[in-house]
Amino acid sequence: MIKNFVQSFLFSKLPVRGAYVELTDVWQTISAQKDYPQGVKQVLGELLAANVLITSNLKFNGKIIVQIQDNPKLDIIVSECSNNLNVRATAKFSKNILNNEYKDIIATGNLVISIDSNSDGKIYQSVISLSSYSISELLDKYMLQSEQLRSVCVIAYTENKIVGFILQQLPEQIDLFTDELLKVFLLAQTLTHDELLTKDLTKILKNLFYEDDITVFNPREVEFSCTCSQNKVTDMLKGLGKKEAQSIIEEIGEVKVTCEFCNMNYTYNIQDIENIFNSQSIDVGVLSKEIH
Repeated sequence: MIKNFVQSFLFSKLPVRGAYVELTDVWQTISAQKDYPQGVKQVLGELLAANVLITSNLKFNGKIIVQIQDNPKLDIIVSECSNNLNVRATAKFSKNILNNEYKDIIATGNLVISIDSNSDGKIYQSVISLSSYSISELLDKYMLQSEQLRSVCVIAYTENKIVGFILQQLPEQIDLFTDELLKVFLLAQTLTHDELLTKDLTKILKNLFYEDDITVFNPREVEFSCTCSQNKVTDMLKGLGKKEAQSIIEEIGEVKVTCEFCNMNYTYNIQDIENIFNSQSIDVGVLSKEIH
C-alpha cells in the first residue's frame, strides 16, 4: 500500500479535473530535519502539499519550486517537486518567530511559484501577494492569475499527516456548462478538513459529486529525494575561490557544508581544497559525508 501519493481524477462530462495528495512518511521525514516552530512547520507542510498538487499535472520534464519571499520572519521557506514526484522542503526562520502563529507568518511577503523546465532550460515564474489567510487560498489565486482558471483547493494539516485536494476548471467549452460548473465548485467549497483527514478520495468524490461521472486514475507515489551531491558542493567551492576556501581551512581546520534540505554534511580538508583547485580528482573515501 502506497502511503505517500497523489491521485488525479477527471469529470467525464464537464471540463473539470482534480487531484488529491496524501503525505505521511514523506512529511514526517522532512519535518524531522529541524526543530521547527509550529507555525513554520504548518506553512512548510501546506506549501509541500500545494506543490505536489500543481506539479501532478506537469506535462514536461522539470520541477516546480514554491517559496515565500520578502517575509521578515522567514529567511527561507521553500518546497520543490519534480515531474516524477520527488520532493524536498526546508525553512530557515528568525529567532523571534517562536511564538508566531500560522496566520501571522504568511501575513507579509510574496508566494513565488517557479516552473523550471529541463527541456528548454527556462524558468517561468508567478508572484502572488500574501494577502490571504491560508496556503489554499493562495493556490487558488495562483491558478486564477497564471492560468485564468477557477479552482478550489483545500489542505488539511496535522503534525504527522497532510492531505490536499484541488478541483480545477479546464478551458474547454466553459460557456456551455455555466450552471453545472457553478454547482460543482460550490459543492467543492463545502469540503472540510475533517473529511479530508478521515475519508479517502473515492468517498469524498461520491459524497460531493454523486450525480457526476468521474474517472479516478491510479495513485502515483511521492518520495522524498534530495538533489544535493558532492559534485555540486565542489562546484560551489570552486565558485567561492581558492583563497576564500583556504582562509576557512586556516580559521577552523576544515570546510564543512551542510545541506539545508537533508542535513548531509560534506567536509573538506586542506588536501581536498588543493585537489579541487589543481583540477585533480578527489578520492570520495577521503571526504566525510555524514547524516545527523
